[in-house]
Amino acid sequence: MSTCMCGNPIDTIGTMCSRCGALQTLGLDMTASAAEIESTYTTLVKVWHPDRFQTDPKMKGAAEEKLKEINAAHDYLTATPRVEKSTRPQPTAQKMEPAEELEEAPASTFIPMESSDEEEPEEVRRIMKRLNKQSQPKTLAKVLFALTAIAGSGLVLFTLDLFLSTNSSTSRGYDQFKAEIAQDLRAKGILSSNAPESKDSNAQQAPEPNPSAAAPAGKPDAKAESLSGSHSPAKATNGVKPYVTSGLTPTEVLSILGNPTSSSGEKMFYKGSEIDFKNGQVAGWKIDPQTSPIRVKLWPSAAPVPGVTTFAVGSSMSDVITVQGTPTLFSDSQFGYGKSLVFFQNDKVVGWKEDPGSVRLRVVAH
Repeated sequence: MSTCMCGNPIDTIGTMCSRCGALQTLGLDMTASAAEIESTYTTLVKVWHPDRFQTDPKMKGAAEEKLKEINAAHDYLTATPRVEKSTRPQPTAQKMEPAEELEEAPASTFIPMESSDEEEPEEVRRIMKRLNKQSQPKTLAKVLFALTAIAGSGLVLFTLDLFLSTNSSTSRGYDQFKAEIAQDLRAKGILSSNAPESKDSNAQQAPEPNPSAAAPAGKPDAKAESLSGSHSPAKATNGVKPYVTSGLTPTEVLSILGNPTSSSGEKMFYKGSEIDFKNGQVAGWKIDPQTSPIRVKLWPSAAPVPGVTTFAVGSSMSDVITVQGTPTLFSDSQFGYGKSLVFFQNDKVVGWKEDPGSVRLRVVAH
């Protein structure tokens, strides 16, 4: 049988006897006296009493388990006399006064908490201070985790904003998007009207620039328009999403409209509406304002002629856009305004079909 460091046989699994194990639970060494055992036990009961942790259920449960260990160790030490392994004679009964005093001390499972008016012993404050230090790293870790999550979200948003603002294919539409959001927030009183506007926000209030030197029909400017074809600047604040226009890539359309209801070949379907692609760019659409009112926009490719309010056979697509506005049906060969249609060949008007119950076409009267 193995022998403990104190000389007693090891009667449990481990490297020390039951007495030394109980002393270790109380934080004492093998030379502790009965008076030291009783004093330390009283202090530990005060430290680990569950009543100290009424507001922390987790700590209260841990305290209850710890107090059980402390009580078990104390009960063992008070019930089992210390056995000295030595050649010297055993101490006389007169020298066992601490043990006699120990018999007078009741070994209760819980010692009631003392009055809060009584100052706690220094040992209690020392142990509680150590416990608080042990709990601080967990709290700090939680705070750091939360701050890291917030900082990570902010970095992602900053990176996305930087990419959309500097990318040549998305910067113009993204600036328009931010300007419309700012206007919508000002209209609702969320953003102060004195707050600085983006560079495109001021441009939106200015007259529509001449796009003739820029690009073909479909390139956006800072002026918005509704699906009905109205050119009123007041319509610019309807909604906050950017427009779908010709020339956008599928990725840009997805970033504006989200995932389609379905897709087939070079078409994306959003309920009753469809977006058509050719060579990887938007080349047409068919919008159903009832089931999926997608915001679309076409801009004239040439400066409008002052005073022109109608179009005729031979007019260009740009002329029709200037007079009639953005169509809800758009392709290389026809524009649709409701159920009314305008037909093209080689970018020139070759005819039309007007539905009296739908949108009126502003054509030259015969």
